[in-house]
Amino acid sequence: MICVAPKVRFPEFKDSWTPGHAGDAFRSSRAKGAAGLPIYSVTMDRGLVRRDSLDRHMAADAADGQNLRAQPGEIVYNMMRMWQGAVGLAPEECMVSPAYVVLSPKKNTSSQFFDQWFKGQRMLYLLGAYSHGITSDRLRLYADDFARIPLHLPTLPEQEKIAEFLSSVDAKISALAAKKAKLDRFKSGLMQKLFSRTARFNEKNGREFANWESKAIGSIGTIFGGLSGKSAEDFGEGLPFVTYRQVFEDAVVNYDRCGRVQIDKNERQNRLNCGDVLFTTSSETPGEVGFASVLLEKHEDLFLNSFCFGLRISQAVILPDFARYLFRSPDYRRSVIKLAQGTTRYNIGKTEFAKLRLDLPLLPEQRKIANSMMELDDKIAAVVIQLSRMMEFKKGLLQQMFV
Repeated sequence: MICVAPKVRFPEFKDSWTPGHAGDAFRSSRAKGAAGLPIYSVTMDRGLVRRDSLDRHMAADAADGQNLRAQPGEIVYNMMRMWQGAVGLAPEECMVSPAYVVLSPKKNTSSQFFDQWFKGQRMLYLLGAYSHGITSDRLRLYADDFARIPLHLPTLPEQEKIAEFLSSVDAKISALAAKKAKLDRFKSGLMQKLFSRTARFNEKNGREFANWESKAIGSIGTIFGGLSGKSAEDFGEGLPFVTYRQVFEDAVVNYDRCGRVQIDKNERQNRLNCGDVLFTTSSETPGEVGFASVLLEKHEDLFLNSFCFGLRISQAVILPDFARYLFRSPDYRRSVIKLAQGTTRYNIGKTEFAKLRLDLPLLPEQRKIANSMMELDDKIAAVVIQLSRMMEFKKGLLQQMFV
């Protein structure tokens, strides 16, 4: 008989995992809800959470008697999204949508173990394979089909050991995510204080820096356009260009994310210089126009997407490291959004943008602000790396600790 066991295993367990089906571990529960119980929803990334904690509009609730009741430790999954990992463990007695499936564990079954197992790639494949639907967006995993999924099951002690270990990994991931969120909030608050001048640095001798000076954008630099005269056939290979998406998402241009475009040798297009500030000029919502990204490194023959424009500023006026924060500060964002014009698509014109006024400190104060913000960004980046590595570690465990 072939011994079936995972690649990574705790040394005290030697027995082969027993062949069976998901129905050997769970039975479907159709217990009805009751008034007063909290309502929970299944999410893709957070498991089962209270519905009132979700920042989104929800359809009208079903009557209490039509909702399903879930007991602590039962597993709930969304029939239409189970194959994507929409499953969670009930932390308390609650109600869930009648469109969900509630799984009650049988004897010798650890729900915590299966809650982890359902997130593994092999299990997601099986959950999808046993779902039914005409198209992928209509796949449903009914309770009877779930029960037919073939599994190899470890003993209850081994299930509990694996679940306990993976829960400790989850705790570390949650702690890192919370640390990043705390740093993000601190950064947001610090930017608000520094650019509203409710908090300021002093000179080396302890004296206050001079007052900030108000200047129109058009007076401190030259505005230039992005690519022009290009069609869809020109994109995909050729010379690099900064895409709309990265201007919108990144405060600093990431050369590795650039797109490619065909440009003839004698074609007249604006090339980017180190220190240029790039802006989104058109969007479907006013809140997305005027986002900025700064080019901090020199690259030959680098261009800008056509739905953007650039601002070339002397570094004797604004330091590039300062610009990356200035043009994403709350006061600037509020000002530029007011310039958005349109109905179905919003735009900001170069003429009106040039009139927009900025309050600017002297270069030494710009340097201190930039240094403090970059130091904070470095801390955030370090946590992001830790979080990414821990999540990859967890992903590897899910592949090797289950059959």
